[in-house]
Amino acid sequence: MTQLTSTNGTLTFGKGHPAMLINDQLHVINKPDSVIEPISKGNIDYFLELAKWGKSLGADMTAILITHPEIDEVNLLPKLAKSIHEETGMPVGLDTRNAQAIEAALAELSPYKSIIWTVTAEKSVLETLLPIAKKYKAVVAGMPTGFSGAGVPMTVEERIAAARKIVDSCLDFGIPREDIVIDAICMPVALLQKNSFRVTVETIALLSEMGITSQLGIGNAGSNMPSRNSIHLAYLLGALSWGLDAAFINPGIPGLISTVKAMDMLTERDPDCRRFLTHYRSSLPKKKS
Repeated sequence: MTQLTSTNGTLTFGKGHPAMLINDQLHVINKPDSVIEPISKGNIDYFLELAKWGKSLGADMTAILITHPEIDEVNLLPKLAKSIHEETGMPVGLDTRNAQAIEAALAELSPYKSIIWTVTAEKSVLETLLPIAKKYKAVVAGMPTGFSGAGVPMTVEERIAAARKIVDSCLDFGIPREDIVIDAICMPVALLQKNSFRVTVETIALLSEMGITSQLGIGNAGSNMPSRNSIHLAYLLGALSWGLDAAFINPGIPGLISTVKAMDMLTERDPDCRRFLTHYRSSLPKKKS
C-alpha cells in the first residue's frame, strides 16, 4: 500500500484499498490566454476553485501540472500547492520536470507527504528527482518510458522492463517499495493501436503481482474522439477490474464518482460498503428545516 498525508489525515491506496481518484483539471498546458495571463502574474484563484470543485464532487487529491514558458514555476508551484492544501485539506501532487520547482513545493508542503509525477527511467531524470524525493520522503510516481530511447513502450514486456528500472533505482536509493507508484500508460484510442487497452491492463496486473501500486491518466483515452466521457468511464471501469489503484480523472464526468465507489464495493476494496453508503448519503438532497 502507498500513503500520502495532509491536514485531512492519511490517504492510503494500493492493492486491496479503494481506488484513489485524482482531480486532473489543474493543468496549464493548452489553456487559453484568459487563464495563462492571470496565473503568470500570480493570480491562482481559478485553480483554487477547480481544486475545491474537485473535492466537493468526491476526488481524493489534486494534481498540479504546470509547464508553460510564461510561468515562473519555481515561485508559482510552491504558492499554488500550499494554497490548495490549505483550502481543501487534501494531498497535492506535483507534475513537472522542473526539479527546483518540485523541491520548493515539497518544502512548502512539509511535513505532509506528497507525490512526484513525471519520473521516467531516464538516468538523468532519476539522478535529479530521486534525491529530492528521498529528502522530503515523497512518493515517486514513475512513467515507464525513456528506458530504451524508443519513446512510449508498446508491449507489456517493455513497460515492465522500464518499470523495473525505476523501481530498482528507487530501492537502491533507499526509497521503499510502498513509496513507488508506476503508471501503466493509457494511450488514446483514436490512434487505433492494436491491443493497446490489453497491453495497459496486463501491465496493471503484473505491477500488482510485483507489489507495486499502479496509476493511469484516464484523460488520454478519449483524446480527439467524440463522447469522451463515455470512453473515459468505460476505460476506467475496465482498468479497475484488472486491479488499477489510482486514476487521474475529470471528477465532473456524470456518474463517475458513484460508479467507482460501486466498483470498489464489488471488488471488495470497500468490503463493508461504508464508503459507498457514505457517498450515497452525501449526495441526497438536503432536507429543508
